[in-house]
Amino acid sequence: MKRLFTVMMMALAGSSAFAQWNTNATPKCLMGIEYTDPETGEVRKGGDYYICSPKVARTPDKKTWISWKTLGHKKIRDINRYAVRTYLQLLDRDGNPQFEEPIMVNDHMTDSWWSDYALLVAADGSAIVTIADQRFQEATIDDTYTYTRPIYDEEGNAQYDEEGNLIEEEVTGVLDHGDHSWPSIYKIDQEGNFLWGLDGMEFPEYDNTMYTNAFVVGDDTYFVFVNTDYESTVSTGYIQRISDDGVTVWEEPKVLECTNPLQVVVLPTNDDEILLFDTTNEGSRVQRTTRDLEPVWGEPVIYDEHAYGGYEMNHYDILPDGSGGACIAFQRFMGNTSHNIRAQHVYEDGSLGFGLTGLDAYNADAYDHAYQSLAVNPDTEEMLVQFASELGSTGNVMHQKFSFDGEYLYDELGMSIASKNKYTNTYMFGLVGVGSLKCGDWIAVYRDLAAYNHESFVIRRYDQNGERVWTRTIGRDLAPDGVQLVVEEEAAYLFYREYAEGKEPGFKIFRIGVDGSYDVSYPEPEIPNGIENNICKPTTANRYFTVDGRQIAQPQRGLNIVKQGDGSVRKFAVE
Repeated sequence: MKRLFTVMMMALAGSSAFAQWNTNATPKCLMGIEYTDPETGEVRKGGDYYICSPKVARTPDKKTWISWKTLGHKKIRDINRYAVRTYLQLLDRDGNPQFEEPIMVNDHMTDSWWSDYALLVAADGSAIVTIADQRFQEATIDDTYTYTRPIYDEEGNAQYDEEGNLIEEEVTGVLDHGDHSWPSIYKIDQEGNFLWGLDGMEFPEYDNTMYTNAFVVGDDTYFVFVNTDYESTVSTGYIQRISDDGVTVWEEPKVLECTNPLQVVVLPTNDDEILLFDTTNEGSRVQRTTRDLEPVWGEPVIYDEHAYGGYEMNHYDILPDGSGGACIAFQRFMGNTSHNIRAQHVYEDGSLGFGLTGLDAYNADAYDHAYQSLAVNPDTEEMLVQFASELGSTGNVMHQKFSFDGEYLYDELGMSIASKNKYTNTYMFGLVGVGSLKCGDWIAVYRDLAAYNHESFVIRRYDQNGERVWTRTIGRDLAPDGVQLVVEEEAAYLFYREYAEGKEPGFKIFRIGVDGSYDVSYPEPEIPNGIENNICKPTTANRYFTVDGRQIAQPQRGLNIVKQGDGSVRKFAVE
């Protein structure tokens, strides 16, 4: 079943299907922020509510799903209501959009708020999208009322008449009863077919939902949502197991017995079981369960007993360790304004590799650390934590590496990869993330802020010893928002939204090979005779040469020659 594509998201050049991956250090604009409301036909020039909350998910066949939300309108009884629609686009491995126009996933009302949602990839490469929107209201609108509001020009300035009086217009509104937003989950294949129905799988009994999430385990999808009783103000988390063909496995969703269902995480193990992470008054914990959530361990394992007061809603970074356990990085609240970053490793049997309370990434009495990100290498049994810190007069981007059994692999105070004097620099750094390569090397990305809306991405590769292999600086005048990093064996990918005065607005994409070049090739999926893919190597720095044999520090415009650490030599071009 295929849905009609009734939305038009236009790129600056007039079409959304023109982008490819960059061939130099300049990110590509996938689509510009110009929007035609499918209900009113009004063309809007963009702003804070267009191409918002972008999310990305990579497929097993090296394609990229991208989703975003856009505020528009929907007519109910000839009255325009807010409608925050979710859109979906698929890029092939070369970065080309596969749908002439993006898929409009949902077309229902919402209030001026919008809920968080999720995008992930099923085992077959289809997109899984979770949403909460107001479907119940469309059939239960009671009365209308009128009110006045100012008239604004295209730049958002209120309009006044010649005598200086504010110009207002009369607007008809709709009197509603409650929010009545219920959770839904969709599965959409790479041809654009809605496999679980045009309106997804709906759960109308839970009609005060604003948060949804999901996790894929094999052929199952675990759908998590939070429903609020507005009379008691109590929020309850629920989880439902859904089979690959869109059938609910349990008769009713199960209640999540935790204090903060926003922090529930489901991970697969190496057999037919899962790890379920949640938070209670006793601390943050994990339980190994069957696929039907029956406990395997006698009691959940508490890996962090301290209360949390950090900056982010989802403050635990949790990744599988490749052996049925998990690695965790998190912020610990140390006072009114103080935090430190801690790490923990949970083995497959529930034992803790870093002791009962975890290990500090910065192992000293300094509590001004935040904004962690985590990468895990199952092959070397190591985890890398990137975080921000203020130490005395300097602001730093820090790294700390641990073995799975709790050994500090850098100095116990970590390794600073970038620093500025906070008294002489108004703007510091913004953290993006880290990723691992099979050979033991790491890709790290952060934002270097020169001034407001004048930033660069700094991308680096580090070897197993923490030595820098290469560095690339991307842009000098960027204003990125909602940056997401994906690191794979062939390349690292950046996705972000940009909307600031004087910038080219739109959704931007960027790719760089793990060798630091922009010439990225993908190996065949099957490697014969058990020979491993060595694209991760070298573990020592590449050396670059001009075509006449002169060595240069980094690739330059035109034809270049690279001699890799494994001895191989190839040519590539930089535009």
